[in-house]
Amino acid sequence: MDNKKIDMEKDYQENFLPGIHRWGRFSMIFALFLSFLPIGYMYLIKGWRADFASYSSVIIAISSFGIGMWLTEPMSYFPILGSAGTYMSYFSGNVSNMRAPVALSVQSALDTEVQTPKGNIATIVAIGISVFVNLAILITIIMLGQKLLEIFPPAVLGSFRYLIPALYGGSIVMRFKNNPKLALKYSIPAVILYFIVRQIPGVSTFALAIVIAGTILYGYVDHKIKNK
Repeated sequence: MDNKKIDMEKDYQENFLPGIHRWGRFSMIFALFLSFLPIGYMYLIKGWRADFASYSSVIIAISSFGIGMWLTEPMSYFPILGSAGTYMSYFSGNVSNMRAPVALSVQSALDTEVQTPKGNIATIVAIGISVFVNLAILITIIMLGQKLLEIFPPAVLGSFRYLIPALYGGSIVMRFKNNPKLALKYSIPAVILYFIVRQIPGVSTFALAIVIAGTILYGYVDHKIKNK
């Protein structure tokens, strides 16, 4: 049994994980190509064009708004989603409000982490299923959305704004439930650092990125001290 487990772990490390990155990189390049298809259609076929200054201003505006999110989101969700889950989630979208909660739920139910073969494969399956569920929900909303909005009372419509905080709250509870000491050990310094950074003029925009980097550094130093 031990030899079988060792062989399985070896196959997981030498074949499964490299295959994930090979197909993951391909899927990201494919998604990049697809994202430019509407632009190519409008520019080359329809002839809808603007001057270079307009393109530059739009790129700068979008980059200024999204650079913090582009840097922090993958770092934030990778410990939950794993490598395959990260590729799948950013290809399909809805990372924060569906993929990450689904990954946390299955890991909590199995009492495992995404770094283990069991946790990683379970996370992959769960995220894959969530994509199909998401598509079914989207199709239903697209077809019946307006009718549903007319049926729902204002109180129900207003409650939708609390959906994301509720999902994050549930994720935090699951983390604390699995390992409360470890969760407190990292969450308290992260919260303190966040409020400190928010008070510093000029860097508050990058508060989340700084907190994530600081927490990673804190974890690395703690790991090195423990293994001395």
